[in-house]
Amino acid sequence: MSAGLKIDVVKKDGIVEAVFEGQIDEDSNFSSLEGITADVMVFDLEKVNLINSCGIRDWIEFQKALSPNMKLIYRKCPQVIVEQLNIVKGFIRQNSEVESFYAPYFNEARDEEIKVLLTPSQIKDGMAPLLKDADGNELEFDEIEAQYFSFLKNG
Repeated sequence: MSAGLKIDVVKKDGIVEAVFEGQIDEDSNFSSLEGITADVMVFDLEKVNLINSCGIRDWIEFQKALSPNMKLIYRKCPQVIVEQLNIVKGFIRQNSEVESFYAPYFNEARDEEIKVLLTPSQIKDGMAPLLKDADGNELEFDEIEAQYFSFLKNG
């Protein structure tokens, strides 16, 4: 396996959870997930910090090799993955589900950007939920909502 990508696989009760860490690129090796039989496979992508064009191609091909009857769930998608969801047709397989994803917010009071874990159900009419920090200061969504959440309309 590439030094750039680590995949930990946990199987329990017909569900396989694959926890990805590092970068998905031309050196990524998905062989630890090939041939797995399960009803559901969950991709935990929280610790993916980069994906390049070769990685995108290999990611799409890897998913095509999985059983078409297996439900795929994408969990904790970081911003680098959300960007691909929005621009690359077929980045996630049809009839799959994005369970959760990170969204960038800006805390003006603290002058810092924070990543907030959201679920699709929190996005109403393409708008980011209104959130506050622990001190009650309102957080500002730090992207263009129509673009950032466009992947939710495609699902």
